Amino acid sequence: MERLRRVVVERLMRYLRFLTEWTAKEPVPTITSAQIAEALDIDPTQVRKDFAAIGLLGIGRVGFDACEACGAIRITLGFDQQYDAVLVGAGHLGSALLAYSGFARYGLNIVAAFDNDRSRVGREIAGCPVKSTRTLKPFIRRHAIRLAILTTPVEVAQELTDRLLSAGVKAIWNFTPSYLRVPPGVLVRNEHISLGLSEIAHYLRQQREARSSDKASDGAAEGAPEEPPEGGAGAPAPEAEAAGELPAPARNG
Repeated sequence: MERLRRVVVERLMRYLRFLTEWTAKEPVPTITSAQIAEALDIDPTQVRKDFAAIGLLGIGRVGFDACEACGAIRITLGFDQQYDAVLVGAGHLGSALLAYSGFARYGLNIVAAFDNDRSRVGREIAGCPVKSTRTLKPFIRRHAIRLAILTTPVEVAQELTDRLLSAGVKAIWNFTPSYLRVPPGVLVRNEHISLGLSEIAHYLRQQREARSSDKASDGAAEGAPEEPPEGGAGAPAPEAEAAGELPAPARNG
């Protein structure tokens, strides 16, 4: 199978998460593209195209076998295999990733962590040994590691990337804010937390500005002067006209 575009891979992952939850709580074994599309806000035609691209063909008026679809997506994404990886940078973020047990569902197996902090080297975090970065290259070569997770400070990210590449790593999951320079044939997946935060901050700023604008409009409406009676400020009230209480005409001097 040809390599899928990133946007297709991301949609397949969304389908897998949804279908996994669906099969866990729904007794019905089948699901239609319309149901998937409605739940994920995707066009039903796009769902059918994505499924057809990985060999899934639904049955008219019945839909797709949900378990079969999960299995096909897992195989396509490579989750049916195990991928040994190393994690470089056993600080707060690195430790949190090591403690996350959900990676095993997707075939990711972190076999060792590396750090240059002597207080961390020799310890275990969530059962994973922490080794010195001085042993990084020989460990990767000895265990034929092809995937590395990078959670180091910015100032050493590129240096460690170069060491990973020279040891044979072909894919880097980058959690640092650094832009990593790698040669062709090496995949870098960036997880810049600041990008997600920027989207949230921008949204909240728009909401704040909209509320301020609404308050300003309400204040202007409350402070506006009342319109004078029809006919001008000196016109008699309608009640006065009806009672015949009109003012006397002015005399010419």
